[in-house]
Amino acid sequence: MSIVNSLPNRVQAVKGFDPQANTGAAISGDIIDRRGFNSASVAFVRAVVTGSPSAATTALVVQHGDASNLSDAATYATLASALDIMLAGCEDFHLDLSGAKRYIRITEDATYTGGTTPGNVKACVVTLGDKEANPPAAETVFGR
Repeated sequence: MSIVNSLPNRVQAVKGFDPQANTGAAISGDIIDRRGFNSASVAFVRAVVTGSPSAATTALVVQHGDASNLSDAATYATLASALDIMLAGCEDFHLDLSGAKRYIRITEDATYTGGTTPGNVKACVVTLGDKEANPPAAETVFGR
């Protein structure tokens, strides 16, 4: 077995949220079913800020819950509380999901100070990892 063929059996990349131009509205990412995966790498990418603000920061949070629509969402982890997003860049956060509930999502909430309609294009990709050989059945996951 080649190393390239075995990798997809242990990791899975999924969309955190689509690339989008954003001027400060909070972004609630896609709901991700993480059943069988015990870790994640979260890549947050953004373009340089436009509109000449004096400052631009964002908060990135991972929410989790048992409901498939995350109607029971609660904060699982804060990846960043005041990340500087003035310049283009990519941050990679590593996360232990062994204590998380079945469903997760990434939320992003930017704050721009001053400027004229400041904003930037942002996107998020989540790579799930540490896949269990035999993930628990759905009914046992909900019992966490």
